[in-house]
This record gives sequence, structure tokens and C-alpha cells, in this order.
Amino acid sequence: MTATRKGAYDADDNLIDYILGITFEIWEERGVELIDQYYGPETVVYSLDGITRGSKAMIDGTNAMLAAFPDRLLLGDDVIGKGDSHSGYSSHRVLSPMTNGGDSMFGPATGKVVRIMNMADCVVEEGIITREWLARDNLALVRQLGFDVIDSAKLLKERQTTELTQWFGQERQRLENLTPTSSTGALADANSDIEAFSKQLTEALWLSGDGSVLDSAYAPYAVLHRSPIQIVSGRPAIVDYYAYLRRVFTFSAVSVDHVAVQPAGDKALNVATRWAVCGSHSGTFLGAAATHKPVYIMGVSHRRVVDGRIAVEWTVFDSLGVLGQVL
Repeated sequence: MTATRKGAYDADDNLIDYILGITFEIWEERGVELIDQYYGPETVVYSLDGITRGSKAMIDGTNAMLAAFPDRLLLGDDVIGKGDSHSGYSSHRVLSPMTNGGDSMFGPATGKVVRIMNMADCVVEEGIITREWLARDNLALVRQLGFDVIDSAKLLKERQTTELTQWFGQERQRLENLTPTSSTGALADANSDIEAFSKQLTEALWLSGDGSVLDSAYAPYAVLHRSPIQIVSGRPAIVDYYAYLRRVFTFSAVSVDHVAVQPAGDKALNVATRWAVCGSHSGTFLGAAATHKPVYIMGVSHRRVVDGRIAVEWTVFDSLGVLGQVL
């Protein structure tokens, strides 16, 4: 009889080592059964394309992904966290190169090699991940596979459960009930108040478009990585990208739900921000004309802040999941 495998990590390990280590064990070493050790039966994973409850459902989802992409890797680009594996919070950015060798939820196997970027924010308690917010990169995936974007969004829409629809509604209500704040005025110093810096920046990006805040926040040479196939270079282009989003959606409320920061050398910081916005679909988005339907977006941003200004940003939110809400 084969003994049940035990993972190498527990609550006494360094948080960053724990996150990188369990990801390697589960994906690179194909220890899918270890999800039962590192995630609890009550763990909830939130994403725009679905809510997963419990380690058993996570194992099923992982096996389905590996059936479609048998050589998939989850390569850790960065982990920005705070606390430890007894009580901690991590924001993990991963790059996944993989080959579509089997049928996926979006269609039959294509044999194409693709690269996607995902981010996972996790609450860790006594060596167990108890909650996770997963920002996926489904739009980049279907574009590389060659599938129609509208048709793929419709497939996500068809899979939308009552629980997911209710969560969207609850989140929109939560955001709308927040006390409005102003992002105008001088931008907070990232080195002394990263929470205020992140909040002002997020409000300016999604609500106000305040040019003085954005000019102060980004270095002229800043680069935005939205996905491995969508890279925006230079402060003007980054500002234009977010302005486009504010044109196709009328956003009414924004929330910064978690900020974590770690030093990166003498004058640099690595900052993780999990945020959410809500509003309505008011312009043509990915080929879909305005429907004026409500929309909720949850995403994660990682930023390298050098001498008080953003030099590099990685932002992930599921554009295809957003499109599915408005079709």
C-alpha cells in the first residue's frame, strides 16, 4: 500500500518560502493531493469566473487544468507578504508557460504554447490557506489559443452560478456603501505612508483620473504589465490605458482591500494592492457595445516603487470575466 505523501511545509516555515514551496510541490512536482494539506475543507477562493469552496473542489479544478495543459508550470515571480505562516497574508505573482494539449473550458485542444500571468492573495492561518482571492488572466489565454473573445466570455457567463451572481451584488453594495474620499491634493509619500499612497493612486486610476496624482505616482519610464502579451510602456501610455477603462465603464466606487509592502534595496519598495471597483458598462469593451449593466471588478496590482515613484507595475484582473458580466 502506497503511503500518503506529506508536504514539506507547515506553520513554522517562513511565509514567502511556504508560498513558493507549496506552489512548487503542487504544480511542478504534481503533488495535487497536497492541496488537502495546505487548504482546508472550508477554504473559499474568490475569482471573477467562479467561487471554489474546499480543498476537494480545488483538487478537481487543478486536475481539470492539468488535463487541458499537462505541462503547466506556476513560476513564482514574486511574493509580497506580511506576518508569518501562523498568521499571515501573501500576494503571489506567477507566470505560467504551458501547452494546450487537451480540451479546455474554452474549446478543443489547440496544441498552442501560451503564457499567462495570475495573482493570488492568500490568508494563511497555522500553515493552512483559509481564504484566497485569485486574479486570473483569461483574456490573454483565449487570445493566444485563438478562440473568439465574445464566444469565450459567453461560456463564462453560462457557467456563472447563483452564488457568484450574489457575490457580485454583495460586493457592489459593499463598495457603494463606503464613505467617499477624495484622491485630490498632493500624493502621499510612498516611503512614509504606503497605505495612503496606494489608496490615492487607486482612486485616481479608476475614479477621478487626477493628472497631478498620476504624474506624481509614475516615473516617466514606467512600464505596466497587464499580461505577457499586453505591455504598456511609458507614463503617458499607462495614463491613457486607465483613461480608456474609465471611458468604457462609468465607475462609481472603489475599495482598497489590502496593501502589503516589502523593501527592495535601499530606495525601492515592492507593493501589493488588492482592490475592487464597481460601476456600469457605458462604452464599447472588447467588441461589446454598451449595455449599461452593472459590473464588478476585483484585481491585484504589484508595483516596484523606486525613490517614491512607480517604475514597474503588474496588474491582473479578469477582463474576460468582466465581459461575461455585461453580455
